[in-house]
Amino acid sequence: MFQQTRNRLVFQLERIIMRGPLARFGLMLVLVVLVSLVAGILVRQVAPGFDTTPDAVWWAFLRLTDPGYLGDDQGLAKAVVSTTITVLGSILFMGALIAILVQWFGEIMDRLELGLTPISRNGHFVLLGWNSRTATILEEILVSQGRVERFLRRRGARRLYVALLAESANAALMRQLKLQLGKHWNARQIILRRGSSLIRDELERVDIVHAGAVLIPAADTGMGNALDADTRTIKTLITIGGLLAEKPVDEPPLVVIEIQDIRHADTLRAVYKGPMEIVAGDEILARLMVQNIRHPGLSNVYDEFLSDEGGSQIYVRHEPQLAGTLVRQLTYAFPAGVFLGLVRPRQGSFTALLSPSPELRLEPDDRIVVLAPSFKAAVPPEAIDRTPGLPEAGGHTAPAAPPPSVCRRVLLLGWNHRVPALLEEFASYPEETITIDIVSQVPAARREKRILSEGISTAGLEIRHLEFDYIAPVYPEEIDLTGYDNLLLLASERLGNGAESDARTIMGYIVLRELLSAAEKTPSVLVELSDPDNVPLFPEGSAEVIVPPVIVSHMMARVALRQELRVVFDELFSSGGSEIDFQRIGDYGLADLLLRIPDYELEGGDYRFADLQRAAEARGESAIGIRWSERKNRPDGGVELNPRGMDGLALREDDELILLANNDRDNR
Repeated sequence: MFQQTRNRLVFQLERIIMRGPLARFGLMLVLVVLVSLVAGILVRQVAPGFDTTPDAVWWAFLRLTDPGYLGDDQGLAKAVVSTTITVLGSILFMGALIAILVQWFGEIMDRLELGLTPISRNGHFVLLGWNSRTATILEEILVSQGRVERFLRRRGARRLYVALLAESANAALMRQLKLQLGKHWNARQIILRRGSSLIRDELERVDIVHAGAVLIPAADTGMGNALDADTRTIKTLITIGGLLAEKPVDEPPLVVIEIQDIRHADTLRAVYKGPMEIVAGDEILARLMVQNIRHPGLSNVYDEFLSDEGGSQIYVRHEPQLAGTLVRQLTYAFPAGVFLGLVRPRQGSFTALLSPSPELRLEPDDRIVVLAPSFKAAVPPEAIDRTPGLPEAGGHTAPAAPPPSVCRRVLLLGWNHRVPALLEEFASYPEETITIDIVSQVPAARREKRILSEGISTAGLEIRHLEFDYIAPVYPEEIDLTGYDNLLLLASERLGNGAESDARTIMGYIVLRELLSAAEKTPSVLVELSDPDNVPLFPEGSAEVIVPPVIVSHMMARVALRQELRVVFDELFSSGGSEIDFQRIGDYGLADLLLRIPDYELEGGDYRFADLQRAAEARGESAIGIRWSERKNRPDGGVELNPRGMDGLALREDDELILLANNDRDNR
């Protein structure tokens, strides 16, 4: 019976304590009152000097809360009661109450640190989820000051704020961000909130309804969870759409989404009716890799396109006063930039017309696309005149020669979920005969099943699956490395994290370098890494390195700041339409092309960049830069886009023009 009563009392006490700090305060207050009452009644009985019971209770309360009264009491009985009350006061009042206060403040600090309090902002950026792309997206937004200012003006906001919703937002994540962002870290601009993008109440913590742009990078994918990543993205978008339906706003946020499978694009557009741009991560990376294999060194051009630190970048401007202007009147109208083409609104979206027909006229809603060192440098002149010496449209265009027959042998070392997309991208070049050998420890039957399950077309490709470990120092006799045109080392998804994957990739590259050390002619090597910090481990000029998380992050941040850039990137990176190429100066025939232009004279013996533009125009192409042969071992690969500051270009035969060509130019 006693045990049951004791357990019942302990249980009730436990329930009171678990209710929170206020209940604990109440319990301590009750105990203080009880001790004061009992002690007051007792001391009035054993010690004289108290007129009433309330006087005695007050005497007891003062001793309970302040030990300084202990020396004032005379008489043994009163001293014993006073000492007992004072000791109990140290335990109850000083000990327990202070402990409750400390615990309460600790809980408040922990709750605030968790980021559970909803924010109230307008026109801010919202980044949903934490993965390998998050820090780079944040850095790109913080670095792009000019683009951010223009974005905020369009949204009616004054200051930049970025709200990051992550499931483990805490002080540790804050420290990690601070370390990764370095000098770009700004505690006032970055707001961490804890929660899941799949839960409506937690999504409201970042005030997503009033955001200017919402970025949803896909979760990091492994061997079989690309579909799971897209499913999570679709659920997040449904939740956002539900919030906006309940709390409609005049201008819903622009949503920039990364998906792994472009076939889910229609589903995404159906669940969100606001402005949205879809970045197909795997498809874009497959295009980049294949184009880098076809044109080694192309990653250096893309790095400058996608980075906002130095060099020339792509800017999109809406200049309605240019309506009715011919493209050929804009080709040489930018003294500090290169005119690349147009972005034209079409059926609620945009389409990019890069390197368009010279006779195409601009419409009022068209945006111009300019390669320039700054947004200000991309502004068109007030008065546009036809540049003297510009060839008439079609009057001096050299007939396009049929593309030479290309036979390419490619060796893929490794396997990940992007390989099927790579194969499909290779197959999109039917004019090339491509043989692909895939080396991995993943069973060949499993790989073939995965390719078939994707439903992709590999028509025209000769594919051979080989099973062995490519980091072994000895390759089978059937693999002759010198017989390949290109080697591609893929990041592994079988390992626990990106660091282990990169370690294996680097080891594989070292083995390749040793096996090819005595070869007279070596194939071009392209390496895929997960962590940009590992890029410096590769000697300059030894291999071309791409980091997919960085590429996708830069692209998403750029598209969030300027929506029209998504179609520009799609046009540049796709297999059809516009394509960037390198042409050796010695094979280009500059002098012959320039002689075709009426009244043209070469000044000083050295070329100007305008001369290169005119020569390229005569062939239906656009010159956007130069790749210097003596600088190819530098980190930038010798690439110099828009070399406007140079009046005299002392070109060598091994130097290369960087050209933008449009296969469908005559139809635009």
